Amino acid sequence: MLQLLRKVDYMRIVVGICMVVDGYPLIFFLKETMGLAPGSSAFTAGFLALGFILMVPFSIFRKLYKPNLLAFYMAIACLLLMVFYMIYFVGEPGFSALGTDSMYFLFAFIFLFLVVCVPNDIIEVAVPVIVVFTLVSNLGLIYAMITDPTWALGQRAAINFGTAGEAGERSGNPHVFARNALLGVVACGVWAFDARTGLLFRIFALFTGAVSAAILVMTQTRSSIVALVLVIALFMFYNVRPAQIKTAVRGIFRPLPLITIGIFIVGLMAFLQRYNDIYNLLYGYVMGFIERNTENILALLGLKTKAGYAASFDASSANRTVSTGFLGNVLIGHMEMLVFGNGYKFLYLDIPVLEAWINHGIAGLVLFGGLNLLIFYNCLQAMRTNPNPLTTCLAYFYMLIFVQMFTNGRPNEISFWHPLALMIRFVGVEHLFPIRLWTNPPAYDYDGYAVPNPAGPSAIHAVSTETVVSEPSASESAA
Repeated sequence: MLQLLRKVDYMRIVVGICMVVDGYPLIFFLKETMGLAPGSSAFTAGFLALGFILMVPFSIFRKLYKPNLLAFYMAIACLLLMVFYMIYFVGEPGFSALGTDSMYFLFAFIFLFLVVCVPNDIIEVAVPVIVVFTLVSNLGLIYAMITDPTWALGQRAAINFGTAGEAGERSGNPHVFARNALLGVVACGVWAFDARTGLLFRIFALFTGAVSAAILVMTQTRSSIVALVLVIALFMFYNVRPAQIKTAVRGIFRPLPLITIGIFIVGLMAFLQRYNDIYNLLYGYVMGFIERNTENILALLGLKTKAGYAASFDASSANRTVSTGFLGNVLIGHMEMLVFGNGYKFLYLDIPVLEAWINHGIAGLVLFGGLNLLIFYNCLQAMRTNPNPLTTCLAYFYMLIFVQMFTNGRPNEISFWHPLALMIRFVGVEHLFPIRLWTNPPAYDYDGYAVPNPAGPSAIHAVSTETVVSEPSASESAA
């Protein structure tokens, strides 16, 4: 009973993390579809604050868990640099968002502190909770699209809100739903391929992953599609070897995998026959996505389309092309602009790593770009070793953040910093986790850990407000 209550408590913490990192799909659903607080920024702040509250462990202020220290210090330095520029060196004419942006930075610092307080044991329940959370968000999106009279088949999947233009057309943000869908695909994949996952849960994970993949296609966001391709390629690179293929083929022909695959295929075939329009819809989305991106490639090469007219970039691609051209002009004749930067929010480039450089100078490039490169390296190592389900899930999910660093967003947005805080806490420090949390435990056991503690085994369990530890105290472990 005590073990069950402890797991429920860990689930509560994971739900709070999901609300902060991936809460915007539910926020839009509650605000716009359910009509609780249309257009309210206060509701969004309250939702994130509730996530923070759910994240608070009972051991807060008494125990801190060691993150990736180099990445942690780089993140703190980068955030402080941006706050300094926001206060003393603003580059945006008529800047009036000091209060709003200060709140975002405060949220980033709060989340970074809370994840350092979160116990390692959430690893045991994290991935299943993430799967359920992303499914709920996807179902909310599907319900919103079905009940929204302004949404039509062929439009990008999003919850429409507000008004735009003289015709009063509503618009939405498909990127947050694409992020949720990609997280769902990754989490479902990790859960389904885990040998410890039962048959029914594996079927549930495969079905949920298929729903997330369909939503991802319908959002038609290039960064998420590129990230998905990158995830698949890296998974194949690190997991598909001749010996592994041989082992996998042998494993497939065992009764349990055959039953699982058979049920999934039969269920999918029955679903597509019953809802053939869904297949046609997804096919149309895929072909439309390919056509639009083919035209961008032709425009880049200066070629014409099959119809004979000159190919042109879409709005987002054109914006990034202009941004790249601007950087080229700066490099050729105004290198001094890149030393200290041009000030906070001087220019929106839609390429976060370049904006960090142009707006915050060399220090911004080194801290923001270096932090992401460090996390990227640690994620590749996690993919190679597959230390535990949560770390593996975060490592693959980071591919979306890595792609977006070059494709869309701004370096000061919490949509970057909240996921980065999770990577700092759980990626690159797998050797500090108890062996019982490992997917493939190492051969050596130092008092339940993979590495020895220089101060002795008992020091690992020290409880102090001044000590960074890796595991609950001995008394709590015994309980």
